[in-house]
Amino acid sequence: MIEKLRISEHVKKRICNSKFVESNTTGELYGTICDGVPTVVGFAQILKDGADDGSTGTESPASVQHSLPSGLDLIGWVKTGPYEDPKDFLLKAGPDAFVTDNPVYLHFTGEPGAELQTFVFEQRKLQPVECDVFGDEFLYSEYYLLRLQCTLTLVCENTEKSVCENAFRLRKQLGSGSVAFTVPAAPDVMLSDYVVTGIDKEESVEMLYAMATGPKPEVDDGFGTGVRVKAPKKTVASNRQPPTAYRVIDFGLLVKKSKDELDEKLRREACNVTIDRRNDGQTVKVPFQVDCLSMVHRTKKLDKCFDNMVESVDCSLGLIEAALLEQLREQKRLYVSKCYHVLPRELGHFVTCVYPFGDELNESDPFLTRKRAKLHKQFLLPPNRPYFRKGNAYPFQASKQLVNPHQTLAVPHPDGRTALVDGVYTYHHYMQDDFDDKGWGCAYRSLQTLVSWFNLQGYGTSGTIPTHKDIQSCLVRVGDKPRNFVGSRNWIGSMEVSICLNELLGIDSRIMAVQHGSELGSRGPELLHHFQKEGTPIMIGGGVLAHTILGVSLNAELGETKFLVLDPHYTGADELGSVLAKGWCGWKGEDFWDKSAHYNLCMPMRPAQL
Repeated sequence: MIEKLRISEHVKKRICNSKFVESNTTGELYGTICDGVPTVVGFAQILKDGADDGSTGTESPASVQHSLPSGLDLIGWVKTGPYEDPKDFLLKAGPDAFVTDNPVYLHFTGEPGAELQTFVFEQRKLQPVECDVFGDEFLYSEYYLLRLQCTLTLVCENTEKSVCENAFRLRKQLGSGSVAFTVPAAPDVMLSDYVVTGIDKEESVEMLYAMATGPKPEVDDGFGTGVRVKAPKKTVASNRQPPTAYRVIDFGLLVKKSKDELDEKLRREACNVTIDRRNDGQTVKVPFQVDCLSMVHRTKKLDKCFDNMVESVDCSLGLIEAALLEQLREQKRLYVSKCYHVLPRELGHFVTCVYPFGDELNESDPFLTRKRAKLHKQFLLPPNRPYFRKGNAYPFQASKQLVNPHQTLAVPHPDGRTALVDGVYTYHHYMQDDFDDKGWGCAYRSLQTLVSWFNLQGYGTSGTIPTHKDIQSCLVRVGDKPRNFVGSRNWIGSMEVSICLNELLGIDSRIMAVQHGSELGSRGPELLHHFQKEGTPIMIGGGVLAHTILGVSLNAELGETKFLVLDPHYTGADELGSVLAKGWCGWKGEDFWDKSAHYNLCMPMRPAQL
């Protein structure tokens, strides 16, 4: 008998969102069974046929599932509005919840003071159950992500029927036991339909992660015993530090083939759609990059992971097939396509999108805009924030720079009014990239931090960070500086930062002029409004110094304003402990600013686009 269930705090918040309540529709719950407890990780609104998203045709209500990591299955439903007995609905829809015979049912009336009602449908009866709400930390500590990347080619004619038939044939081939999965970080490990090699099949995913990330065993030089060193179990137990992000194990794919001449092509990055015009059907070879995720509990045995991996490949191919069909219907052609994983902070779980690879189709193209708009509606995300652009793809490889070093800092006025930068940025400071700009490059570094924010929010087109020379060349190109400015050690200020943002990224900025640093405290409400509306980091220049402002905290009773400052004058290593301990990223009072100096603040405006 099920006595309780777990639900993500993100799911609960979006279900209780007024927009979902007003729509009076049904939503699907996605999750897993963890220790016998139904665990709701994701939630998506079912869009009605003919929803005003600009698309043609209709979509399957459950089509969002292929966009989620394998292992997150349909686990129940949620409805809003006046309560109605859901028994008939559950009896009809229940068989689709294949992860459990006892689907979860949630209801929220939306009335003032109403609480989310939680049930489990058990023995043909609706049983109320207790509900534990969990945060991201629970998912980080309890689950691992298995990630598979490879390049495959679909050979078909340029018709929807041929795409479906050949995609089905490819999926059948990969699901017929002709594949095996390798772990590049643990070369001896391989998972197949019949056997697990390189590690005991009874070991857990947690042990495989320890092996893949731990010290490598010594190679036998001919004088040793030749016995393979096994990662001790204490490697897992000794890792007391709670994870702050999903832990990922990378896998590779081996496919049994009767012909080997295409193997090298499959390893190369996709670059072209090849059209064979020697027949009337115009056979096309469409390379696409498979990149799929499987979400598994840390205790899952390795001999059970093979099926998860096969399922994740199948889901990814299904998602790619749907994307190719959509391209044919709306664009009348096929593109080289790639999977992009995004992790919106309002969701807490990954969503996979399939887009044409490269710049062949611009991000602002109506075709891609409609796809993103539909995802926003399905997941009930704000329509004026980008979450599903290519630039929002999750960076699985760790950045050389610190990412959001301010996140662990406590708010100085928790009972006051506080607003912070909205999104992700990287910390740029003196002496990075083996480039000595100490004493003159602080504004350049602040600009790099601002550019990183726009790139990581998906607004940047190239995704690159401009060098000092790039910045100087930009100012010369627009006529702001003479030609000999390139290669100099001359300072720049807030006006130059705004010019570069406009020229490099097409971003407009507002300039706030403050006559004396002593006035900055009185500008707190304006800065608060900026972070609430735009959410972008601010570059501030005054005298000979430049800084980045990441937020403000106001206490009306004390008449006090605190500024969250990121200081580009730091010259040490990119280590969070040093940066925070010495205040290079921290809350500063009004006395931080030079009372007699004139300041200009470059306040970038967020583009109004998905």
